[in-house]
Amino acid sequence: MRQFLNLIRWPNLLIIAISMCFTLFFVINPLLGLQGFEAGINALGFLLLILSTLLIAVGGYLINDYFDMDIDRINKPGKNQVGMRFPVSTVQLSYWIVNVVAVIMGFVVAWMSGKVLYGLVFVFTAGLLRFYSERYQCMPLIGNLVIAFLSALSFGLVWFFDFFSMMNDPVVFATVQASFPLVNKVLLIYLGFAFLTGLLRELVKDIEDIEGDTRYGCNTFPVQYGTTNTKRFGIAVALTGLLLSVWAQTFFLQAGFMWLSAFFILIDLGFLLIAFLFIRAKEKSKYSRLSVIIKILMLAGIFSMILIYFEV
Repeated sequence: MRQFLNLIRWPNLLIIAISMCFTLFFVINPLLGLQGFEAGINALGFLLLILSTLLIAVGGYLINDYFDMDIDRINKPGKNQVGMRFPVSTVQLSYWIVNVVAVIMGFVVAWMSGKVLYGLVFVFTAGLLRFYSERYQCMPLIGNLVIAFLSALSFGLVWFFDFFSMMNDPVVFATVQASFPLVNKVLLIYLGFAFLTGLLRELVKDIEDIEGDTRYGCNTFPVQYGTTNTKRFGIAVALTGLLLSVWAQTFFLQAGFMWLSAFFILIDLGFLLIAFLFIRAKEKSKYSRLSVIIKILMLAGIFSMILIYFEV
């Protein structure tokens, strides 16, 4: 069981589920003056949305480990269990099952929101993860951008389907409509934050995996342009995150979110620390430490949403 949970990256799945719950209950609802499932997406629809997103993520991890079996023997010896503890045929079958179930759930969510064709977003996401594992991850920067985009997607999906579900109730929709610009701006901040931290994590991972990627012809950014240029790019991304964080602080302060604005000082320091560690990192252990710092920064950003609930 432990090996299976490691295979599907259960901590990452937990973070996805938490981020989606926080987005609805600590950001969207408080800013719109709503409680629970008073309006918009209902409890069943939200549960299906979370399950669909998690299953697509599981499918992505399964197919990624399948395509990375050879590379991971060098980069992560003993950690990739596909072909060892879990037969390849079982992993492939599981990949198709979880994706089919996820897409069906996604179409049910779209149907419940009154926009059934928007269920295609789940087909697109599952397909993008497949193409990432099969092709994009070995293309300089393209694979990194794909994963960074998908890291931010879970925040956007909640608002996307909640918004269209809310349109089914014209009275409530008209009542909360004035708050939509604020919700959009706040969520864009968190989408940008998730995108940049996801991109940073992918760059670090590619540097850590450069040996196996080079041997098997996986042309990632560090393989193509070298570790030094990758570090420079990582520093630029971290400083961009710092600028976004400072702008977000100003916005939150003007919007009356005093504690949230103050909390983002920690986010500022996190991006500064990441830039500094990029400069100092040379051996693999330093990059592993950098990866941990980025994960902590991700969690800090997600949990900062709680402050919105108490400041509205």
